[in-house]
Amino acid sequence: MTISEARAALPDVVNRVAEGEEVTITRHGRATAVMVRPDIVWSEQWTDQILRDDARLIAVLRERAKMHGLTLAQELDAILKTADEEGQSTQRPAIQLTTVRTAQGSTWPRGEIYGDEGR
Repeated sequence: MTISEARAALPDVVNRVAEGEEVTITRHGRATAVMVRPDIVWSEQWTDQILRDDARLIAVLRERAKMHGLTLAQELDAILKTADEEGQSTQRPAIQLTTVRTAQGSTWPRGEIYGDEGR
């Protein structure tokens, strides 16, 4: 399916993908994207299979390095650096609480404050 066809029929394309169909989108006759259900992409089985297969994992990493114009060692260093940075960025600053004065007699129901109706 071309990009123009996909754009014109996006709701239908999404429905087809949701039903399990894999849709390949092309630009100038070349495949540029594939739409699949998220559970296909995020399948633990697929991830586990790759991680258990050293040769396949190395091939995937080499291909990724080639896409980035790096050597395998440089790509691995970049991946490890990103992982280290992500580990540090999970720390969030402390929340600052501020008291706000409102007009006299202003009250809010419990549901507005806590998003529930009480227990």
